Amino acid sequence: MNPIRTSFLQRLGPQLVRGLFASLLLVLIAGCGGGVGSGGTGTYAAGPITGFGSIIVNGVRFDESSAVVLDDDDATRSRSELKLGMTVEVDSDAIRSDTSGRMATASRVRFGSAIVGPVAGVNVAAGTVSVLGQTVKIAVDTVFDERITGGLAGLGVGQVVEVYALYDAANARYNATRVEPRSTPAQWTLRGPVAAVDPVAHTLKVGGALFNYATATGVPSDLAVASIVRLRLNTTADAGGRYAVASFGAGLRNPGDRDEGELEGLITGFVSSVSFQVNGLAVDAASASFPAGKTGLRLGARVDVKGTLRAGVLVATSVAVETEASVDDRGFEIHGAIATVDAAARTFTLRGQIIGWTRSDLVLEGGSLADIAVGRVVEVNARPNADRTRLDATKIQFEH
Repeated sequence: MNPIRTSFLQRLGPQLVRGLFASLLLVLIAGCGGGVGSGGTGTYAAGPITGFGSIIVNGVRFDESSAVVLDDDDATRSRSELKLGMTVEVDSDAIRSDTSGRMATASRVRFGSAIVGPVAGVNVAAGTVSVLGQTVKIAVDTVFDERITGGLAGLGVGQVVEVYALYDAANARYNATRVEPRSTPAQWTLRGPVAAVDPVAHTLKVGGALFNYATATGVPSDLAVASIVRLRLNTTADAGGRYAVASFGAGLRNPGDRDEGELEGLITGFVSSVSFQVNGLAVDAASASFPAGKTGLRLGARVDVKGTLRAGVLVATSVAVETEASVDDRGFEIHGAIATVDAAARTFTLRGQIIGWTRSDLVLEGGSLADIAVGRVVEVNARPNADRTRLDATKIQFEH
């Protein structure tokens, strides 16, 4: 490549260069008769699970009863393994709307965590935990598995955890959506953007940690700063405290062309209010509406983006900035038949989730507390309790 051109691209930075290439792809597609409304069919949605009945992602109820459920390694898993706060990718038919909301039928659900590794430190006051050299922030929508007694305060150094999270590029940390205990696996895993790479020393940096990939398999040919990588790490650190990369997995999958695409996540690359990345996926918002305005649209902002997927770019029709308050207000929603009741603890289980009825502002519709019984079908709106190991209902609606 011409050295002057190379220098120019380097000054632009990888995020802007990717944005320019994404725009060029859109121009080429349009010139070939493509664009919005043509190409792939169906829906692709990605984000944390915020409810059950069908699984709820980005406010859409996806009926997963006949869907294939996979993990990051393409292994088939059970529907029962899907939990609140897990980050998932959903393939479905077209989204339909009626008075009860938005819904679709899922054909495939893939879940994947950001980190699996041992706890190195806990800062309860700051609301953070350190795992594999990464800072994990406990956020307003973080759910702790009930097996972690006491939530964040119950974590101990050396305990192995699995963290589902959204990467906050503005603060170089992970905002956890779910934390659960793990038995010690054969390898640790880490997914995130590359902050620095040295192809001579065969080292790369993710977050605040340096990793050696000299003997790794599956090294991406396009490994570079801002690449999203998934690292499988040897469980023993070297003398310098570095973990060696055993192999690379799929960091970011191309969802393909879709008539509908929906993303909920954090802006991981920002060029402008109409050109950015969400969870590593390029977004072209040049023709999008911004229902809540553009205030707060920046690197690290949480957004809900709707549009059409073309050539690896989400061509947005709507971009909504989500604040911490709006995420907290939304809470979680679960629909189903009550499985067990603990009257003494004032809790019941619904879709495998422990739910309490202890809040003073609890609203009951279509019944009373006396109607909380095994087998009773209810729809519950809830928020995490103080230690985030269970949900406390804000509304229980009894169905007849």
